[in-house]
Amino acid sequence: ALFALSAAAVKQGCCYGMNPTKFNSVPLCKKPSYIRPPLTTLELEEYYRRLDVSDLEKKYEWDCFFEHQKDKIEKYLSAQMDHAVQKMEKDWDEWMRKTENKWMHFNPDMQKEYNCSVYPEALKWGVTKWISWFHEKGLSCLKKDFQKYIASARKAYRDYMLSCVLEMNKSYAKEFCSRPWKLYDDYVCKKWEKRGLRDSPFYVIMRLQWCQWANRNRREKEQWKNLMQEMAKKYVNVLNCPNYRDWKKDKMDFYKEWLRTFTKAWITDEQWTKWTEERKQYILTKKPDTQKSAGKKPAAKKTTTKKPATKKTTTQKKNVKT
Repeated sequence: ALFALSAAAVKQGCCYGMNPTKFNSVPLCKKPSYIRPPLTTLELEEYYRRLDVSDLEKKYEWDCFFEHQKDKIEKYLSAQMDHAVQKMEKDWDEWMRKTENKWMHFNPDMQKEYNCSVYPEALKWGVTKWISWFHEKGLSCLKKDFQKYIASARKAYRDYMLSCVLEMNKSYAKEFCSRPWKLYDDYVCKKWEKRGLRDSPFYVIMRLQWCQWANRNRREKEQWKNLMQEMAKKYVNVLNCPNYRDWKKDKMDFYKEWLRTFTKAWITDEQWTKWTEERKQYILTKKPDTQKSAGKKPAAKKTTTKKPATKKTTTQKKNVKT
């Protein structure tokens, strides 16, 4: 055989008569996996330098994005605030028309709306009593209407502006966190956070990268949170909104003047006479309906009863014979 060992070689325990002390190789299949030696000082310094440069670049990109978004959000919310006040102005005009029309006519729901009964006691009232009632009760009800409207307008304004702020809050995740390098950083650092190996020669490098990533995220989220709180305080909180404060003050002054004018006109025209006349018409229109509903009775079922057979009287029999 070509590859047969000589007896001397076998006896020496080596191949081709080589010195046993020099022949100590191990088959590749039985060698341990390759382990990289620790990083040198120069290599570590180079990695640190690259990470620091990358960290500064990412912070700068965030700062540019933040300032741009701050101006953008400020302009957007300012425009939406003007839009909300314009809408409140239109709603106010409509509400004033409805309020004036309601108090110029008979209101069958007076007791339900204001817990204030007028009729039938008012049928016995004279002019003096009606004037006294309007000054005491009527104006009080009108003031309550105004307070309810202002409360509903304030809530509608706050809800609308809050929805605008929440919509702008999404731009951080949509426009910044979705950038390719940001997605890659998040993926790598979150993965290392769960599976990082302490015996890896790159452990200190990866840990530094993770620390920089975590610090940037913390800084970004804190700045963004503070910005959103500042915008909400400025545009959602009505106490800090000059446009809303001016609108409310203007309406309060207008309503006070309107109450004086309306009271004078209501008393001069003796508007209660129209209330009483409209109440009569209201009762007449409602009365037939109530009578119809009350007069309807459930249809009784027809029962067929057989009449008992009666015996013919003797007189009838005699008539038959004759």
